[in-house]
Amino acid sequence: MLPNKMKISERATNALRRLQSNTGLTANIGARLAFFTSLERGFRFDPETDSVEHTGRELDKHTWLGDHGIITEQLLKEAYPSFTKQQFHDAWVAHVDDGSKRIETVKNLTALSDT
Repeated sequence: MLPNKMKISERATNALRRLQSNTGLTANIGARLAFFTSLERGFRFDPETDSVEHTGRELDKHTWLGDHGIITEQLLKEAYPSFTKQQFHDAWVAHVDDGSKRIETVKNLTALSDT
């Protein structure tokens, strides 16, 4: 469902760099945390009113999602049952962007549980 190559926004790329600098977590792990943080807090992407940019870091789907690929895609299908393949990709990017705003200032791994 999600494409084999996926780009996130430049804003999210920078936020994940800050997170890596503070905690040592790589961008792909940070993106997973950002995605799940965004879903958990109730953010929903609306393709009619929300815009996304694909100008930041690009990695293959398996690197971004790791062993959580099937779970991530199922959660997207559940949250957005009528979306197209491109809209699923945009929703994933929007969730990573939203969640990265919440976790970019985390100073250590212990603080992640407080976000």
